[in-house]
Amino acid sequence: MNGSPQLKQPPHPTDKRVPAWIGFVLLGVVIARSLIFYRQQPALPVIVLLLATFALLHLLEPVISGRFSQFPFLYFFWQTAVLLALSSQQPFLDFPQALYILLGLQALHTYPFRLAMVWLALFTLCLNVALILAIGWLNGLAFSLLVMAASTFLFSYDRLSARMQRDQDKSQCLLAELQRAHQQLKEHAGQAEALAAARERNRLARELHDSVSQTIFAITLTSQAARLLLVREPARVPEQLNHLQEMTAAALGQLRSLISRLRPPPAG
Repeated sequence: MNGSPQLKQPPHPTDKRVPAWIGFVLLGVVIARSLIFYRQQPALPVIVLLLATFALLHLLEPVISGRFSQFPFLYFFWQTAVLLALSSQQPFLDFPQALYILLGLQALHTYPFRLAMVWLALFTLCLNVALILAIGWLNGLAFSLLVMAASTFLFSYDRLSARMQRDQDKSQCLLAELQRAHQQLKEHAGQAEALAAARERNRLARELHDSVSQTIFAITLTSQAARLLLVREPARVPEQLNHLQEMTAAALGQLRSLISRLRPPPAG
């Protein structure tokens, strides 16, 4: 409809919709498991520093990326470096490697799909290299498959949630558009009704002028003629009065007809 707002487009796939609870739960579990594992190890201060760096970057990334468009590239580079540093600590703990899942989710919602796949491939390569160097081919590939299976599940869940949200947003926009169109139709209907009423009033005014007004004017002339005849030819006065009575009755009938048209139709 002309003049109506356009329907909003669904959110772009690069919109950041990573559920906050996924990141916080995964990060919290990794931190808790790492602190328990390294609580009596010399590497504990380094582990705490690396995990604190990863958590701080994760928390600040939405704010900084909103101001600096090039920050996401540095963010993923730094976070990958932090995970590689974690994997180099002795004794080796494979659990922090699950944070690649969090980086994969963020990459999917930061970059277009093809570029996100490049980052996912890089994360997978880093994960496999770190695990194979630390715990050997067999154990490394086994844990890597476990991480990739969990990643696939979370990625699928996240994309399904994002699609459902886009569909819901689109439905809400469509509903709002239909409501606006309905309101405009009501306004146009009211305007059309008012225009029809104005046309009807104009038509009745024309009829009143063309019929009743002329009849009343004729009544006025006839009454004046009867007054003149009353002095000059009194015998013709009854004829004029009869004619005057007929015109008066005709005018009254026309007025009643016009008034009946103005009355609203009976209810029901």
